[in-house]
Amino acid sequence: MSWILQVQRRLEGSKRLPAAPDGEGTSVAVVVPLYVESAELWTLLREEPNESPPLSFPAAAFEGDDPWPTVARLGSVGLGVDPSRILRLGELDEVGGSAGFRLRACVVAVPSPEEDGSNTEASSVRLPLSAVRHPRLVEERTFEIDGQQVPLAVYHLGRHRLWGPALDVLLQLLELLERPEAARETRAASLN
Repeated sequence: MSWILQVQRRLEGSKRLPAAPDGEGTSVAVVVPLYVESAELWTLLREEPNESPPLSFPAAAFEGDDPWPTVARLGSVGLGVDPSRILRLGELDEVGGSAGFRLRACVVAVPSPEEDGSNTEASSVRLPLSAVRHPRLVEERTFEIDGQQVPLAVYHLGRHRLWGPALDVLLQLLELLERPEAARETRAASLN
């Protein structure tokens, strides 16, 4: 079975947060691009050195219930990938973020930057998922978020440091992809 079909199958059971009272919480689409290189899954992150955290996935607020039109735009603008080359794989479980954000991580397949040439923006960082699975170092640092001191795990991945929502999304994706299929089915049955 192709990796695309495997990932789509794993993402079929994503969960949504309970509906927020009117006007509460901003829905944010987060684009999680995947591609295969050297026989393993990789992702692309945006590098914004003056931001905190400096590595992130393209993200933007969206109206309504469908994040996918925003995902297509973000894939084009944020990653430099022609929207016709972006394949929808599915969504991770919706999570609540700081300041009332509701994050909808939308996983997509994109061409390898080496093969395609269209998504080779200088601000993109290529990262094998195995690097997140086996970071060089994990440290706990305290960050100020919304006026509160919050301890967060910081993963050292080569010359890059990853924390915050991008790390949370990648850890959720890895957990989903690596969970044995039988355990996933048992968990889904227990939720019904």
